[in-house]
Amino acid sequence: MAEYVPIPVVDIEGNGDIADVCDEIERLLVKSEARIFQRGGLLVRVINDGSERRGINRDLAAPRIVPFDDLSFAEVITRHLEIRRRNRKTHELVSVDCPRVIAQTLLARREWAFPTLEAVVEHPIMLPDGEVLWESQYHAPTGLLLDLPDYSFLSPERSPSIDYALESLLELQQLLSGFDFVDALDESVALAFLMTPFVRPVLQTAPAFGIDAHAAGSGKSTLIRVVSRISSGREPAFLTFGDDPAELKKLLFAALLEGDQQIAIDNVDMPVTGAELAVILTSPMYRGRVLGQSVNASVPTKALISLNGNNLQIVGDLTRRVLVSRLDPTCERPAERVFSFDPIAEAIDMRSEYVYHAITIMQAYMASGDRVDVRPFGSFEVWSRLVREALIWMGLPDPVDSIRVLEESDPERTQLRSVLMAVRAVKGTAHFKAADLLFIANAKHGSQQDMASTDAFTDDDQVALREGLQAVCERNGELNARALGKWLLRMKGRIEGGFRFLQVRQTSVVSIWKVEPVE
Repeated sequence: MAEYVPIPVVDIEGNGDIADVCDEIERLLVKSEARIFQRGGLLVRVINDGSERRGINRDLAAPRIVPFDDLSFAEVITRHLEIRRRNRKTHELVSVDCPRVIAQTLLARREWAFPTLEAVVEHPIMLPDGEVLWESQYHAPTGLLLDLPDYSFLSPERSPSIDYALESLLELQQLLSGFDFVDALDESVALAFLMTPFVRPVLQTAPAFGIDAHAAGSGKSTLIRVVSRISSGREPAFLTFGDDPAELKKLLFAALLEGDQQIAIDNVDMPVTGAELAVILTSPMYRGRVLGQSVNASVPTKALISLNGNNLQIVGDLTRRVLVSRLDPTCERPAERVFSFDPIAEAIDMRSEYVYHAITIMQAYMASGDRVDVRPFGSFEVWSRLVREALIWMGLPDPVDSIRVLEESDPERTQLRSVLMAVRAVKGTAHFKAADLLFIANAKHGSQQDMASTDAFTDDDQVALREGLQAVCERNGELNARALGKWLLRMKGRIEGGFRFLQVRQTSVVSIWKVEPVE
């Protein structure tokens, strides 16, 4: 027979003792190890109810981190403690439900002794030193709540050799063999994507992953689902990508606040330029407004973010933060292909084994004591150490090389390069104002000799300049000097094709520019 454990009692005398009562309630709740956590300036709990939110489609049974309100917190207090209040008539202490004002006071404190919750994960985690957490627990040093399924994952090796790692790599490659990667680099990016979930919750930052193809039915969403099924055992939280940056910001914050570990931005059909996404990928915390409440919260960014789309375009600063794996089935109707096996079903059936294989590769590299010499990958140094270097050590291409491919197709970089070359053709290294370029671009054919300039250029040069400027500063069918000036300020100093725009000086009314070669 189980030993009876009395419920702790807290007495409310009602003589101005609310602060002491709240202190005592907090102390007893912490001691009882109730699943109450603090996160981003809020008290939160974990519920298994992945309720859908407009724009976010997630597994309905997924764990979700939700802030307490005063009623739900009062209920938790009442469940764990006996609250007694002195009756005004009899002066006796009687048991009562926790008064709402007590819950409100505790929630409003913003400083608590409750444990900090960084993330809820449903799979084993490898720490940066190679140790693996593979049993359900709250791990105080990392702030992770491991909520693993009832069945056991394969126990990790203590110091696996490279032979173990090679066997594991072959198993993962076999799982991905049905995907038509363009080349070995794209397979390496996919493997990095598959391995990252098992270290992402202990990393401050990690890159996003993009899955690109030329046509629908090429396997983009399937690859993302395979990775999510192996790590969490569930579908990812799919987000809808639209042309409203404010809406995307709300969706991303909502997914991070509620603890989604796999966030997939699905079916992207326009250039991705989101400044908020760039901030999330390079910052350990992200601040936003809690929907339905007049409070802000700063939440950890410890989610693995992916994007997929046909002819995916990543623009600007995001090209340095997203690794893209390209798929090309080289057939007219890729959705009608027949596969020898279903990778999603395989991921579900053999989940424990694939988790073991992904972690073993990283463990083996850490245990070897080797270091792979790689070029810096700003903001993602620890991820490079654990995932990127392990794959290179195994003989695969550097997944970060996919950035070079992405940069070449970045429309913003292509645009800058074409304007630089066009301006250099008509101005050389001479100084100019934005209005000077518009004057040249708008000059009528054959009127070059009438220009108050010594510039010498061909009609083709003028056409190239006009077309380049139309892409960056055309407004209502006309080239706009103010828009061009703003664009030059945004592009100044960026090097493309060995040249850059240099701001020579700034007067009270105009900026003076030149094209400067950079060796």
